Amino acid sequence: MSAEIISTETKRPSLLKSIASGCMGNVLEWFDYGLYGYFAVIISAEFFTSDDPIVGLILSFLVFGTGFIVRPIGGIIAGAYADKHGRVKALTITIMLMGVCTMLMGCLPTYEQVGILAPILLTVLRLVQGLATGGEFGSALTFISEFSNGRNKSFLVSWQPFSVGVGMLLGSATGLILSSCLSQPDLYAWGWRIPFICGILIAIYGVYLRKHIPDSPEFEKMQQERKATAQEHTPVKSLFVRHWAAIVTVIGLLAGTSVSYYLLVTYLPTYIVEFVGGSMLNAFIVNTSVVAIYLLFCPFAGLLADKIGRRRSIIIACLGFIVLSYPLFSIFVSTQNVAIMILSLAAIMVFQSLNAVAVATASSEVFPTELRNSGIGFAYNLAAACFGGMAPMVATAIIAGTGNALSLAGFIIAADLVSILIAIFLMRRFYDRSGAPKVQ
Repeated sequence: MSAEIISTETKRPSLLKSIASGCMGNVLEWFDYGLYGYFAVIISAEFFTSDDPIVGLILSFLVFGTGFIVRPIGGIIAGAYADKHGRVKALTITIMLMGVCTMLMGCLPTYEQVGILAPILLTVLRLVQGLATGGEFGSALTFISEFSNGRNKSFLVSWQPFSVGVGMLLGSATGLILSSCLSQPDLYAWGWRIPFICGILIAIYGVYLRKHIPDSPEFEKMQQERKATAQEHTPVKSLFVRHWAAIVTVIGLLAGTSVSYYLLVTYLPTYIVEFVGGSMLNAFIVNTSVVAIYLLFCPFAGLLADKIGRRRSIIIACLGFIVLSYPLFSIFVSTQNVAIMILSLAAIMVFQSLNAVAVATASSEVFPTELRNSGIGFAYNLAAACFGGMAPMVATAIIAGTGNALSLAGFIIAADLVSILIAIFLMRRFYDRSGAPKVQ
């Protein structure tokens, strides 16, 4: 066996383990966020008091959104730390903090037990978890992208949204199992708490994985160069002074994919139960199926984005949403047939996976290595706060105000119009004619 073959064989397990460890935090993050979205109807009843269930639901999603408000701060803090001290160290801290917050959410007393203290404690945990999550996503995306050989970056990055989908699928499948096995009184009384408490197990496994992997090759190379030149590194200052255009580009690109993802996945069970008239069980069947379809498409979306380029992929994905959202949602809201509901959303999830993968890859390519983590952490999380975390609350308010469930499609189309304009006009400054990134 040649030295080249031996080298390849020894590196492969390291790459697989590194990708898995980078993705573990996303699994936990979206397991928790998925659970909160899926059990929003129950959480609104247990932690808020209101004669109008829609008002309680809006309050529940408002707390859901508060965690996103602090995510940019978490992204900056963890990003600066990771750019100075390493991606792995930052990832180990964030996943443990996320796991503890998720577990504690399952232990919280209800409004009936402690009154106003219940929603206050819920909000505090969401804020702390938002800080940790803000550091997790940017660090994990940076870490995974820096293992690329230049030709397979989108494919490697595709495992990031894939892991997000795994977390959502675990949460949705858990909701489906609990809804099937427990009576509604038991589900409200204690059943919803079980998956939150079990979230700590994912965190413990993630910490174990991350303690046994090296940092990314790009970061280690940068560290050696920094030591050799005794260069002072101030990622936050450099980020805002020199790379504001990259920040605006990432935020704009994320408008479409953030809104559509949070509405099509996290918000979907609530949408089906409250505004389409479906049962909780059917809502979880549809949601679990849609997330599974999204998972299947992600790696193929990565291969396609590597072949045709990030910019072209984003434009195609946004056009798909703009053209198909209204007709597909018209079918969705006019039927109670589970199979038809799944098929109508499956068609649009193809574009969701392509958009998510291409935008994630582009986000890692518009910032240089020395402040990539800080840039992604801030821009990605600011976009998530503006367009993603508040999307369920805004959607609920819009539908309640208009009395039209199809308003959801209009919300998605508006967000994708923003992203396609950014892709057409702003992305050009970061990529050459062949589609290769200019920033290294």
